[in-house]
Amino acid sequence: MNKTVKFVLMILASMVVGGVLGFGVIWFGMDGLTADMVEKLENSLALGVPVVQVLAILVCSLTAASYMKRARRLAAALDAGDEDQAEPALRAADTAINLLEMQQMLVMFLLPLSVTKMGLSLLASGVLVVVSMPLVILGQGRIVDFIRRINPEKRGDVRDLKFNKEWYNSCDEAERQKIGRASYRTVLATQMVLVALLVVVVIVRLLVPGDNLAAWCLLAAILTLKISFWAGCSRAEKKGGEAL
Repeated sequence: MNKTVKFVLMILASMVVGGVLGFGVIWFGMDGLTADMVEKLENSLALGVPVVQVLAILVCSLTAASYMKRARRLAAALDAGDEDQAEPALRAADTAINLLEMQQMLVMFLLPLSVTKMGLSLLASGVLVVVSMPLVILGQGRIVDFIRRINPEKRGDVRDLKFNKEWYNSCDEAERQKIGRASYRTVLATQMVLVALLVVVVIVRLLVPGDNLAAWCLLAAILTLKISFWAGCSRAEKKGGEAL
C-alpha cells in the first residue's frame, strides 16, 4: 500500500477515534452522570482492586514458574551435551523475568484505584504491593543466577542499583543490537500512547470542569521520554555504543 494512502488512512482513523471519544464524553455528561453514580463506581473499583492484584500475582508467578521449569529442563539437556538447547533455555528464562516484572507493574498500577476507598481495601492493596515486591526481586535474582550459570560472561545482581548497566555491558554485540531495536520501538509506542492520552485528557478537560494535573503529568512524561532518549543517543554516540 502506498505510504501516502497509509498516512491518510491513519489520520482518518485517528479522527474517527477522537470523534467517538468526544461524543462519548458529551453523551455521558448530557446523560447526567451524578456524583452519587461516580462515587459508587469508584467504590466498586476500589473494592475489586485487591482481588485483581491477587489474580495478577498468581497468574504471573505460576506462569513464570512454568517457564523456569522448562528452562531448567532444557539446561539439563545442555549439561548432557546438547548445545542447541542453550538459546531456548535463555529465552524461557527471559520470559520468566518479564512475567515477574509485569506482575509488579500490574500490582503497583492498580494501587491508586484503591485510594478512592479508604479502609481495608487500601490496606489490603498496599500489603499486596509490599509482599509482591520482595518476591519479584528474589525470583528475578534466582533467574539471573540461572542465566549466569548457562552464560558465565553475564554480570550483574538484581539487588544492585547498577544491575541494568552491568548486565548491558556484559551483553555481546548481537544482544545489544536486539536491545537497541526493542528500546527504539518501545520509545515510539510509549510516545504515541502518551500523546493519545494527552489528547483525550484535554478533550475531557474542555468538557468537564476540573484541574490540569493529569495533562501536566502526561506532558512531563512525554518531555522526560524525549529528553532521556536524546541524551541516551548522545552518550551512545560519544562512547561508540560500547557501554552505558
